[in-house]
Amino acid sequence: MKIIFLMLISIIYILKTKFALGLGVFLVYTLIFILALIKNNSFNSLIKISEEYGKKSKIVIFVFIFVGALTSSWLASGTIPGIIYYGIKFINPNFFILFSFLITSLVSFFLGSSFGTASTIGVALMGIARSGGVNLNIVGASIICGIYFGDRWSPLSSSANLVASLTGVDIYSNLKNMVKSMIVPYLLTSIFYCVLSKNYILNIGDNKISNLILENYNLNIYLIFIPLISIIIFSLLRINVKISMGVSITLASIIGVFVQGEKFFKVLNYIIFGFYKFEGSYFGEIIKGGGVKSMLNATVLIFISCSLVGLLEKIEVLNYIKNKISNIKTRGELFKNTVFISLISGMIGANQTITVIMTEQIMEDIYDEKKIERVEFAKDIENSAIILPSIIPWNIACYLPCAMLGIGNIRFIPYAIYIWIFPICMYIYYSFIKKERDLI
Repeated sequence: MKIIFLMLISIIYILKTKFALGLGVFLVYTLIFILALIKNNSFNSLIKISEEYGKKSKIVIFVFIFVGALTSSWLASGTIPGIIYYGIKFINPNFFILFSFLITSLVSFFLGSSFGTASTIGVALMGIARSGGVNLNIVGASIICGIYFGDRWSPLSSSANLVASLTGVDIYSNLKNMVKSMIVPYLLTSIFYCVLSKNYILNIGDNKISNLILENYNLNIYLIFIPLISIIIFSLLRINVKISMGVSITLASIIGVFVQGEKFFKVLNYIIFGFYKFEGSYFGEIIKGGGVKSMLNATVLIFISCSLVGLLEKIEVLNYIKNKISNIKTRGELFKNTVFISLISGMIGANQTITVIMTEQIMEDIYDEKKIERVEFAKDIENSAIILPSIIPWNIACYLPCAMLGIGNIRFIPYAIYIWIFPICMYIYYSFIKKERDLI
């Protein structure tokens, strides 16, 4: 069967590359598989449901491939180096961390893609941070907070549209309902990063990266930003993200060949294996990354985790959890349990889509029984299951952006204040400010 073959390939890859997170998820899958056999499920039925759920990873895997190719093609075309060059010239070094949060928030809102924002503007901002000696974990945290602002509150976001679809709420009604809940967390996060910016100032006094970019790239301002402009336009027109990324990759490749003087097969090599043209030099430590190959770990992780969710469905874990939390008395307690389920789902499913689906499936009947409006249910999922996976180290929502930005997937978490403060603010609001009557 295909699933057995793919699992064998996955475990061989995990062992060969010493991919610890992948090994951990695979061991969990194996333990659940054994548990399911003990509970009198047939081997063939478990293989069948693993294969059924494993297939659901295909769409996400295709996005991973495009994201990896996008980053390396933008490095080859001069798009990311151009953003770094002009960013260093115009960014106020005293507010760089705050700027990183604000600009990624804006870009992610227009793109509607957390991974797309991290792999483009995020990579460029990290390049500036490396060249200016700023704490990379703090900058990475500000970028990750920014990309999940758009992922939560953009009409183009696949996550926001998924929530709207699952809950039966119009996407624009959902977005409108979320405005009030995001104001306080966003302001508090901005203040937090403003304070950190004053303590971690970008050093541009002896910054030589700008000269190195000029020496190695043709910064034709009319051409190098075409890949960026195209992807923003396509996103605003609501064109499928894979098409918009594909067009941007093609344009970047053309610019790489005809403007930057790269050989066609060299650009193709960058797209597959990553951009490491300047490896071994100071410049190469900043201008590097991307490639389809860089997405292999994430691909293995998402495939195994999707199969794992199939096993959990088979042994009725979701129904067990639902029964355990059904006796809820207050609105604050209801949201607290939604947050708890989101964290558990995010830890088990290891990707944001599965987190959202599992949370919605477990909590839907409870919200309906308590006569909570669907638009409120959608808002609670956005404020928990959409953002919380980004601070679970082995979840794709955390692991992949960290891999793109070149930071560890644990040390940034204390500084990802936007992710932490959102559910806290909502719990305080429901418990102490709104003061609704007890739930039925």
